[in-house]
Amino acid sequence: MSLEKRLQTFCPASSTDPELKTEANLKTNSMITPTTQAAIAVLNDIYMGESYRTDEMKIPEETKKKLLDRLSAAGLIKLEADKDPQQLTSYRLTKRSPQISLLNILEATGEHLNCNHPTTEQFYMRYGRAAQKLGVVNHMTRLYLEEIKLCDL
Repeated sequence: MSLEKRLQTFCPASSTDPELKTEANLKTNSMITPTTQAAIAVLNDIYMGESYRTDEMKIPEETKKKLLDRLSAAGLIKLEADKDPQQLTSYRLTKRSPQISLLNILEATGEHLNCNHPTTEQFYMRYGRAAQKLGVVNHMTRLYLEEIKLCDL
């Protein structure tokens, strides 16, 4: 069995949380899981004060609610007083946007990075500068994983 197949067994290329449903148009072969992509969209939409990205991604309402709960519990967002908890515009970021890291988002959602595929050009186009850093992480992780042999486990 190839290394990629073995890694897929341990790090599936989809959300680790079956309770969080996302639409098929989210990239499941990306380093960033569909749930993390959805959380990034939610945070960006809260920052921008509109629901453009979440609408474009067709994130189901139940998923949005669970993400809002998790992001709030992690202290990344806060519900404004006397506002509707179902609306993204009812929330504000608790830190400035540049202070919220991918690590913060991964910890809040309980997600992971998928390092079981080479980084694609599409990923670089979508995530720009962040993709350069993630591409290095992906490449180095894959190199280190290749060095771990069955007899070492």
